[in-house]
Amino acid sequence: MTQRSIAIKQILSAAIFAIISNSYADGLNPMTRSSPTESNVSLSESDIKLLKKIAEKEKLSAYSGDLGTAPKNKTVSATGAALEETPTGPQLFLFWTQTLANGFYYEGRIYGKYNMRTQNPAFPDVPPSAENNPQGYKGVIKLGYNFHVTSIYDITPYLRLEAGHDMSLVYEDTNGNYIHSNNYAILSGFKQTFKVTPIFAPYIDIYGGVSQVNLTGNMTEGAAANQVQTASVQQLQLTTEMGTSIKISEHQAVIPYIQFIYTANNPDATASASYNNGGFNISSLTSSQQVYAIKYSYSW
Repeated sequence: MTQRSIAIKQILSAAIFAIISNSYADGLNPMTRSSPTESNVSLSESDIKLLKKIAEKEKLSAYSGDLGTAPKNKTVSATGAALEETPTGPQLFLFWTQTLANGFYYEGRIYGKYNMRTQNPAFPDVPPSAENNPQGYKGVIKLGYNFHVTSIYDITPYLRLEAGHDMSLVYEDTNGNYIHSNNYAILSGFKQTFKVTPIFAPYIDIYGGVSQVNLTGNMTEGAAANQVQTASVQQLQLTTEMGTSIKISEHQAVIPYIQFIYTANNPDATASASYNNGGFNISSLTSSQQVYAIKYSYSW
């Protein structure tokens, strides 16, 4: 064999050895292989919307529909309206509320009331009006916290603040006599919700506290005839509300309920004085009344 042939064979052997070595090294090095990683995974806008819908559906399926509650670590918002039939006339309120993922609960309400010509159980010594009364309105704020005691039992303690005009007492007659009222209340309460089934959740809500009723009026008879008088009545109130949330769809619920309201009056000297003595004839009797109502809630 010539020297030239030997050299060619050596070169070919070296080339083959280099190719085999490189192939083997590539197999050992995972960085040279293409593999799917998180950075290669992307979601379209429609995929994100679908995932959000699935998450919301799961959240609402676990939500009882009762205001002031939410599935654990979830935020539920709701809005709606309620119609209440009271002894002195029907009233309507609109509400907006959230129970946050951290358990904090808040709710705002705006009331409007049609004051009828009827006896007011909270002020039994004031006669029914002889003409149509002006309408009342009120604002309410509730602040509380939702405790998940068990998987089917929640407690929501809260503070309720109220401010209203002609919601507590109003009187007018054809002789020019009138009484108007402004009321301010600080009430505390707690709500117990029993999540019996995914669509049926009875509850008991008990709250009470102090209400200040400021009166303004004019009587055409007696010692202070045709003079505008002011007075105040401090009330102790206790309300027991019983109802149930009934889910009619994923987002909607109807909540029928009944209230039992007890009121004890502590009028000042002007408020307790008779009409002939320039007062408003308010007694310190304790009274009770019932309210029947239904609420509609839309949640998300």
